[in-house]
Amino acid sequence: MNYLNLEGWSGIQYPNTVSSLGYDNIDTSNEGGCFEGAFCSYACPAGYQKSQWPALQGITHQSVGGLLCQGGKLHLTNQAFQTLCIPGASEVNVQVVNKLSQQVSVCRTDYPGTEGETIPMSVNAGSTEDLTCPTEESYYMWQGKLTSAQYYVNPAGVAPQDACVWGNSGSDTGNWAPLILGAGYSNGQAWISIFPNEPTTNADLEFSVSITGDNIIGACQYRNGAYYTADSNGNFNTPAPGNGCTVSGELSVVKNSANIFKASADSGNIYITFD
Repeated sequence: MNYLNLEGWSGIQYPNTVSSLGYDNIDTSNEGGCFEGAFCSYACPAGYQKSQWPALQGITHQSVGGLLCQGGKLHLTNQAFQTLCIPGASEVNVQVVNKLSQQVSVCRTDYPGTEGETIPMSVNAGSTEDLTCPTEESYYMWQGKLTSAQYYVNPAGVAPQDACVWGNSGSDTGNWAPLILGAGYSNGQAWISIFPNEPTTNADLEFSVSITGDNIIGACQYRNGAYYTADSNGNFNTPAPGNGCTVSGELSVVKNSANIFKASADSGNIYITFD
């Protein structure tokens, strides 16, 4: 991850104000390494996620994550986990299957942390990679609320060093990538969603993204800028009732701004296919 110029770190936060209420006036370093007093975030292999974040968080609800550099040493900030990386939910196996002729960069947000989409995963042409699906009850809580993982799907052929960075308007990469994947496991059910990166961009991917799997009722697909659900024959011909779609634990329309369609899913294998 040297492309971030952070000596291999995925994000660095330095709080200028510290009190019993939390951290404030947090500087986000754009270059250099992990320095004294900073929280330093890191990437984990595919299928794993960062396990370290302090109990004390941002006063104005900023998320803070990573190891703490103190006294010239790196310290764990979350004693609940004694390893730097932890797997996602064991009850579900989520895989990204790339059937394209080019690699696709899928960039996870550094959360808790800088919240930039800097955690890289390159899915090479014709290959499969694990996508981490957090167990929300035991993962990072924001103001006592469960959180999930967010992944930015970039156009085919864009390498992680160009995709998993803060992008520029019109680049269709990084925070301007056309599509976002959401993943989480809670209360005995997994859910995987695909939705447009709005209002940031109106760009479309040039390939389709399908969510299918074992032991699921329903499936969904992004294709040519639109979203579809599968019929009884597995064909994606039915428009989804909303701007995005989700394979989840119940069949309903979520009443929020995203208006995401939900279809039923149980534990097992879930496949996110690029083709």
